[in-house]
Amino acid sequence: MKTKNQILWITQTAMLLGLTIATQYYVTSALSFNTYLSQIVVGSLVNLFLIISVVTCGFFSGLSISVLAPFISFFVGRMPHIWMIPFVALGNTAIVFVFWLICRKKILGSSFLINWAVASVLGPLLKFGVLWLGVTQIFVKLILINDGSLQPQQIGRMSEIISFNFSFLQLITAFSGCILAYTIYPALKKAVIAKPLNSEN
Repeated sequence: MKTKNQILWITQTAMLLGLTIATQYYVTSALSFNTYLSQIVVGSLVNLFLIISVVTCGFFSGLSISVLAPFISFFVGRMPHIWMIPFVALGNTAIVFVFWLICRKKILGSSFLINWAVASVLGPLLKFGVLWLGVTQIFVKLILINDGSLQPQQIGRMSEIISFNFSFLQLITAFSGCILAYTIYPALKKAVIAKPLNSEN
């Protein structure tokens, strides 16, 4: 039974990772005519998959997607700079950790609605804080500006776009992801979720 659950965990995590990557690649391409709309849609869906992964499969599933997704995004050309990867991974991990602690571990009690409501406030706020500090304050102001491989015009343009994408826009996409996850999780739980592994509790 343990082996069966492990295989199921790997399969579910791989499926959610695949959906995350496909969303970043194909939806971004389809909405390339409107960068703002693309960021909203893609960001919301990525947060949806992160939340679904941790509440259905456990912390290490969410952590795996949090870390692997930005790496793959960079290697397929959807992330503009390699040193953004650790900050994006930390931001993803922040919202995953909040949902694991509150909704998975139920530290606030057994009420699904209360747990989800609190996690849906704290998770996006923590992710926003991590990304704002890591990307706009550390990466842009300390790393990107000193990148000798880029021209000053490139640095200026990238700084403007990245600072916009990783500021308050992250709150919108994180909150949207929480709402989307809340609407589909109950049905998903009944339909496809098997008993979780003890190590994933």
